[in-house]
Amino acid sequence: MNAINDFEEFYQKMTATSSRLEKEAILKQYQKNSAVKGVLHFLFNPFIVTGISKKKLAKTVNATVQECVDLPALLAYFTVHNTGRDEDIAVLQQFTSGLSDKQTELVEGIIKKDLTLGASEKTLNKVFGKDFIPSFNVMLAEKYAENTEFVVGKRFVITEKFDGVRCMLIFNEAGEPTFFSRAGKSFDDMVELADEVRHLDPNMVYDGELLLGVEQPIDSADLYRMTVKVTNSDGVKKGLIYNIFDCLTKLDLITGESSTPCETRKTELGKELRKIKQPHLKEVPILYAGEDVTQIDKICDEYTNMGREGVMVNIADAPYECKRSKNLLKVKRFNTADVRVLDWEEGSGANQGKLGAVIVEFMAPDGKKYTCKVGSGFEKEEREEYFAHPEKIVGHIIEIGYFELSQNQNDDGYSLRFPTFKGMRDDKNEISMY
Repeated sequence: MNAINDFEEFYQKMTATSSRLEKEAILKQYQKNSAVKGVLHFLFNPFIVTGISKKKLAKTVNATVQECVDLPALLAYFTVHNTGRDEDIAVLQQFTSGLSDKQTELVEGIIKKDLTLGASEKTLNKVFGKDFIPSFNVMLAEKYAENTEFVVGKRFVITEKFDGVRCMLIFNEAGEPTFFSRAGKSFDDMVELADEVRHLDPNMVYDGELLLGVEQPIDSADLYRMTVKVTNSDGVKKGLIYNIFDCLTKLDLITGESSTPCETRKTELGKELRKIKQPHLKEVPILYAGEDVTQIDKICDEYTNMGREGVMVNIADAPYECKRSKNLLKVKRFNTADVRVLDWEEGSGANQGKLGAVIVEFMAPDGKKYTCKVGSGFEKEEREEYFAHPEKIVGHIIEIGYFELSQNQNDDGYSLRFPTFKGMRDDKNEISMY
């Protein structure tokens, strides 16, 4: 149990100070302590998931399980056993049965991966080396409207854009699947999807969007909220469709880039998904491949008219980059409306002493008027002008852009998604939606 004693001593030192420099100095003292470094790597590595939570540890289980003789052996066990089964809980309970209450709490915190040290992955990599804790980043899109010239003269592919929950599928060393959010948080108890993804190549990482499977057409905002409710819930998660649009190797994800061209990745992915034919795993097909930029607006309009969110433009020969990139562009159509400004409020941070947002009144399908806040789209000069002279905007009609109008879940009211200021409409005196 020397490893536990070493880490307990380290933990007490780290939590006794709030100074970043002092924490760095403590970490440096343990640069040659393999036991402490092993725990830190286990705690901070985003690719290690245990499936153990406080709720699961409250269970009393009786099972004959393998014995872990020390802390490194326990960490090795949970590195490959990440489903949170009763057998896994029994392994942890057996290990902690001979420990003090304080050490039990410490070990459980390590396995739950919720132990707080007041240090970041950046600090650990600074002390122990830049590759000590691998980073978890996914490819993020820029806006097509701001980068239209970037596409001209290039071959690109168009796919549908989904308004769902971003999800990365990664298999651990034992071939067990784990589902991660774009921020690296794991989705537990994805039993239904976990059974189906075992038909995929465990050496690959898959990128896609989760959406709740529904038979009847449903508003995209409502579908998104329903999906989030399921993915954030405790217990077994069912009924989710995994719309997979990209793939790369785990090494590529860790290093931050896959050199395989986008069109090749998507083509091979499509072949794999069509071959295994699993009901909850869906291909995001290529809708167009070529250099005709007029197809972007055309296809986007087609999908917007069907009630979809929009499309994605992927540069065909581009790599998968684990960052925001112009090689991936999102295309969405915002609706516009003329609304009346009822009030305003001061901004905060960079907008302190300037206009922060306006409260506007809009018309909903039920014929009633509702209000919402509009804080995006104002230029710096406009924020200063309207803060100094609010009478120039309060009571006036302004034009706004918005993604969609949706009905609230908690009441019968309506809301506008992503409202953005577009300009004054001094030529009008009535609100309208169009």
